[in-house]
Amino acid sequence: MAILYSKNPSTNRIIWKTEKTPISDLDEIINTASKAQKDYASMTLEDRKNIFLRFSEIVQNEADTIANSIALENGKPFWEAKTEVNSLVSKIKAVFSSYEERIQEVTKELTNGRRSVTRFKPHGVLVVIGPYNFPMSMPNSHIMPALFAGNAVIFKPSEKTPMCACKYAELWERAGLPKGLLQVVYGDDRLGKALVKNNDINGVLFIGSRKAGVSISTALANKTDKICVLEMGGNSPLFVWDYENIRVALNIVIQSAFLSSGQRCSCARRLIVNSSIKETFVPALIEAINNIVIGDAFQTDPVPFMGPVIDQKILKNFFACYDKLKASGAKAILEPKHLTELGDNFVSPGLIDTTGVEVEDIEIFGPLLQVKFVDTFQEGLILADKTEFGLASGIVCTEKEKYDKFLDFITAGIVNWNQPLTGASTVAPFGGAKSSGNHRPAGYFSADYCSHAVASIESENTSTIGKISNGLKF
Repeated sequence: MAILYSKNPSTNRIIWKTEKTPISDLDEIINTASKAQKDYASMTLEDRKNIFLRFSEIVQNEADTIANSIALENGKPFWEAKTEVNSLVSKIKAVFSSYEERIQEVTKELTNGRRSVTRFKPHGVLVVIGPYNFPMSMPNSHIMPALFAGNAVIFKPSEKTPMCACKYAELWERAGLPKGLLQVVYGDDRLGKALVKNNDINGVLFIGSRKAGVSISTALANKTDKICVLEMGGNSPLFVWDYENIRVALNIVIQSAFLSSGQRCSCARRLIVNSSIKETFVPALIEAINNIVIGDAFQTDPVPFMGPVIDQKILKNFFACYDKLKASGAKAILEPKHLTELGDNFVSPGLIDTTGVEVEDIEIFGPLLQVKFVDTFQEGLILADKTEFGLASGIVCTEKEKYDKFLDFITAGIVNWNQPLTGASTVAPFGGAKSSGNHRPAGYFSADYCSHAVASIESENTSTIGKISNGLKF
């Protein structure tokens, strides 16, 4: 039996292992899920709520232990892992609210004693494919609403963070979720592809790279009976036009670009700066970046802002992209460095000037910020929207009029004003436009795609036939 190993990215030591799920087992796994789902769908909403509330109680009571697992396997600082755990709890209220406000049975009276009734039913068995950067909270953003709507879920986590997936599923089992409703399968992209192509699933909910998302979309292109929800990252712009407080502006840039070591899909990859503030803003930004504390997830003195990137593959791609930018004519403002004294996967943030240089429109996953300087506001708008992606965007400016113009001009699922791009509210939609997704945002709208509508015209009167259509006689 093939083994899947999980490593601590700070040390590269193996911390957990499990058997890979054979592709030949998928039919049985899906069949088990389907049988469990049929019973679960008939459960009352109140009974489902009780399971979710027990899940919440367990998570709150064991928050530090859960955060420890996330920090250990993902490498993010422990304080940041705690915020991920908190989101597991806050998501529950958002799911309840979304379901109650958007997926309610609606009855309208018609003529002749008839009524129109709209109800919502679960799809059946949904596949959730999750990323490594938020090994619990991002998959949870799909799993929780899918379960609450009455679906069964087969969860295929990133092969980089399987331990967190296992522990996440154990939390639901302890909360009383019926057996078979949430099953975790372990493996690489070959297992994911086999799941997506299986005729007996009812849909795929995906968070990850554009390449993988396009592959899923292609595989499901002629399967119109299956729901497909894609969130595929971005090449997000942050436009700094002016500010009242430079420390606030610097914090917005740092949080947007380098939180989670730049391994968030909503991270700012491109910084557009008003040329008139260049002489004061850039030196201050360099100093702020140089003061970022980088270290092991559990380091306490000082507490780190950044940990390592997840593995050598991400690290090598990061430096390959940086070298390609330099080869194209971009100029280093702050050279990223491989911090081997901390460990194999640690890297310092980079800042590179791409003004006047045509660069590839790709998502560089890691702590690298590409800077372009502009002389006019309109030039900045055009550059900000010059991308095939459309997940997140933001502007730092003092005038609401400038923000309004930015908001109207930019095509993106998230548009922020004087706030970091990273972070999301569970009560708001989360998803991208253009090549960042297929306009099925999670958050508040998650209940929408986890159910399908059933429209009925009903009459309890069986003695009156009603109006006979022209051309009929009986």
